[in-house]
Amino acid sequence: MTGRERLNAVLRGEAKDRLPWTTLVDGATLSLLPPGLGIGNCIDFCRHIGCDVFLLNGWSTAFEFRSPELRWGPETRVRTSRQGEEQTVNWETPRGRLTAVLRRGHPCKYPVDSPEALRVYREMWEAAAYVAHDDAETFRAVDALVGTSGIVTRFWGPSTIPRLLEIDMGVENFYALYCDHPEEMDGLINLMHARELPAFGHLAAGPCSSVTLIENTSTSYISPEVYAKYNMPHQRDFVAAVHGAGKAALLHMCGHVRALLELIRETGCDGIHALTPPATGNTPWELALDVLGEDLVILGCLDPATWIAGDIRGIPAALDRLITPRLREANFVLHPFADGIPVPLERFQAVARWVERSQP
Repeated sequence: MTGRERLNAVLRGEAKDRLPWTTLVDGATLSLLPPGLGIGNCIDFCRHIGCDVFLLNGWSTAFEFRSPELRWGPETRVRTSRQGEEQTVNWETPRGRLTAVLRRGHPCKYPVDSPEALRVYREMWEAAAYVAHDDAETFRAVDALVGTSGIVTRFWGPSTIPRLLEIDMGVENFYALYCDHPEEMDGLINLMHARELPAFGHLAAGPCSSVTLIENTSTSYISPEVYAKYNMPHQRDFVAAVHGAGKAALLHMCGHVRALLELIRETGCDGIHALTPPATGNTPWELALDVLGEDLVILGCLDPATWIAGDIRGIPAALDRLITPRLREANFVLHPFADGIPVPLERFQAVARWVERSQP
């Protein structure tokens, strides 16, 4: 089978010829490679080490998917400035200004950090809308680069709650406002999700055969109660929209989700992307099958404590222990992630050798 045939078989719950595996690299790892290999992006790297390509959008290529695009109303003006590694974003509205400061793309000051900022932000969402674009040409270009080596998934998000927690408010502000101003927070959350529903439709109508929602779900910052009230119904709406177009709906959940498995089952999702076992995560892959069923698609994150931080000589033994006969029969893809982290080529080659040796 080609990588494309193999990964499509996983998404459809069909038999495959061997254990599928993939990876995700960027400039941090590519910069470590010796010159002369002719590797310019993640696709080239996957071919070099002999794994399948499960590409997120146009990852590490020059191509970018645009749809759906969030647009603020005409009264909101966005101004961005940069100084060194810091970027400052100001949203100017008739009611007031919100300011975010990011360092290397990560928030170090959140824009919504007070009751007044919450009111300004809610007013911004009243006039906001997600706009569709035609990504067909972008998809054709990226898909041609991938070729028979694998598939392209639309990678988009996060939805309302993780957006507020990770981008707009941060954990401390979110829970302080949620406790002190519950009605206003509930109103904002419901409003944002109402604006998101058309976005889910745009994603479903796009050219990719699967859509992966970037949730980063974890009980280290989302309680089961909040997940049950908001995240799960929001994700269920996403899944329904994607299924309505006859496509696979995956949820990117790279954190601690063991306590959420019963609730995740209620979303109806086809699979979990970046499901991580201990010691970094807390969810054994087979436990997810126990709760969500044998049809679940799992792109299983190889625990970084073994994969990146541990002795390279321990990788084969860890894989012998982790990759059970049940997982080989399941809709499972082994996924040692390396995005944003410089990982030596030798570690990927250790996985490649193990996969080759372990084929029945």
